[in-house]
Amino acid sequence: MKYSYNYNTELENILNEIYKHKIYNIAAKNNISVINETNLNNIINIFTSTHVYLGSDLDSFIINLMPTGDAGYFYRAEISKHFNHSYPRLFDYLGNPIKSESSNKFALKLWQSNAEEMFIEDIRSKFSKENFDNFVESNLLSMADDIASFINKLNKEKEIIIPILNKSELLSKVKSMILDNKLDSSWIELLIDIDELRNNMQQYAAEFDIYSEFDKLEDDLEECLNQFCKYTSEDLYDFLIKEKDFYFIENVGLVKR
Repeated sequence: MKYSYNYNTELENILNEIYKHKIYNIAAKNNISVINETNLNNIINIFTSTHVYLGSDLDSFIINLMPTGDAGYFYRAEISKHFNHSYPRLFDYLGNPIKSESSNKFALKLWQSNAEEMFIEDIRSKFSKENFDNFVESNLLSMADDIASFINKLNKEKEIIIPILNKSELLSKVKSMILDNKLDSSWIELLIDIDELRNNMQQYAAEFDIYSEFDKLEDDLEECLNQFCKYTSEDLYDFLIKEKDFYFIENVGLVKR
């Protein structure tokens, strides 16, 4: 099967996907989940006043938008033709595979990479803040529902639920969630009194400069949680409610959204 691509159309499609990607990132950074005709101008101003650029960090993003397999061959062949570069002949003019193709796998990989690099460089030359702003003004309202879904999903993934029936269960539950990797390392820093741990190690370890408190945490995390915890369940409960924006839901536990 022969696939047909137009270079300028595909370039424009990729640029639009990059502009959408930037829009989602800015929406996430500013927690923008509601866009309508009432607040549209104010929201557009947030996007257009944000600095955007296209760096090498999006190279993989661009390549992942390009087709693979046979379609990927014709796509990259179109890129090579646009730049008047040669390309391996793997199909005849009807799109049928050529059985006696001479290109080896290394040469094909090299050609594919070169085509991708040329395409990415051209995309970089076409990307601009002005074009991004125009895209925002023309498309933001039509993207409102998709942006809302994206932000709601993102916020849901950030949600933390500590399932307890009462505050007396909190400390043991948090410890178990840390040990089961259900809470990240910031909770270790929150719970453990590092100064007390360090002082304890200095009393009993002659080579503290070689084996640090962080090594101890990695090797004996459960012991450290039990021996050097800064909080009781009640103290931790109060701290999470007052300082970390958690709230208690009956039959659910402590929740942060």
